[in-house]
Amino acid sequence: MSQGKKESSGKTKGDGHSINSLEVLRHSAAHLLAHAVLDLFPGTQVGIGPAVENGFYYDFLRDKPFTPEDLQAIEKRMRELAAADIPIEKIVLDKKEAIELFQKMGQKLKVELIEEKGGDQVSCYRQDNFIDFCLGPHLPSTGAIKYFKLLSVSGAYWRGDESGPQLQRIYGTAFFTQEDLDNYLHFLEEARHRDHRRLGVDLDLFSFNELVGPGLVLWHPKGGAIRRELEHYWQEEHFQDGYE
Repeated sequence: MSQGKKESSGKTKGDGHSINSLEVLRHSAAHLLAHAVLDLFPGTQVGIGPAVENGFYYDFLRDKPFTPEDLQAIEKRMRELAAADIPIEKIVLDKKEAIELFQKMGQKLKVELIEEKGGDQVSCYRQDNFIDFCLGPHLPSTGAIKYFKLLSVSGAYWRGDESGPQLQRIYGTAFFTQEDLDNYLHFLEEARHRDHRRLGVDLDLFSFNELVGPGLVLWHPKGGAIRRELEHYWQEEHFQDGYE
């Protein structure tokens, strides 16, 4: 086993952070999330956990669904791990050694990914007792992950294959300042208020019923009237423009 060199996160911007540093922060936050989940729910299978446009996510395979209370506990554990300022180290393993390591940990999904990887060496990152198969780069320690929030849980198929296991995907976001985090959370809250699915129900325009069909709109009288007016307007505009 050999320890790799620390990797640079890119060129520096005027704010003191590198161009790619927000992505590095969020990728490290995803690892922090997986670390916390394994601490609280031993035996959970971990999938992948990338940074995405507005945050990060990590996929998990377990028998029970994550509850809102679970998310609160996970976020609390993440803050404890961040406060511990645990060093994040890159390690390079022989492929066979990496497979044996993740088999010993019971992480079958990781073994599958490593087995498909080309080459004889495998890049991993370690923070305390948590090890992940990952190319990186990452922050030097968990203490740099300060301003984050877990947002939601959704379903996801392993590697996008509907015939494969269905995982639980926990979404979160992370920023370098509390102000940036607060601004983003405020943006999300405003977007929820403008969500037509929520407004339609609140204004008694329509409703949904999973027994009827997922995503199928059941129009209420007021909603039906608005729909008819919109359809009439649409037809008139098309007629005036020469469409039949």
